[in-house]
Amino acid sequence: MLTKRTFFLTGLGLLMGYLAAAQTPAAPAPDGPDFLFGFVVGLLGLVAVAVVLTGAMVSSQLKHRRQYSAETPTDTAASERGVPTC
Repeated sequence: MLTKRTFFLTGLGLLMGYLAAAQTPAAPAPDGPDFLFGFVVGLLGLVAVAVVLTGAMVSSQLKHRRQYSAETPTDTAASERGVPTC
């Protein structure tokens, strides 16, 4: 009995909700150009963020390589050993 009552009350509640929603007017759909414009602006924003992050990573790597090459001394022992330099 309890299961049957729960099923009927749930079904009645869903039916009442459906009927109430069917009586309210539908929300107007967004205009095509406005939606498309928002989509394009959002996409361009994501591209701009990707470009900025890529630029920051590349400049960081170049800075790291410059510091590394400045710290390592040049190998002059090769010319002293008689190895021809090209």
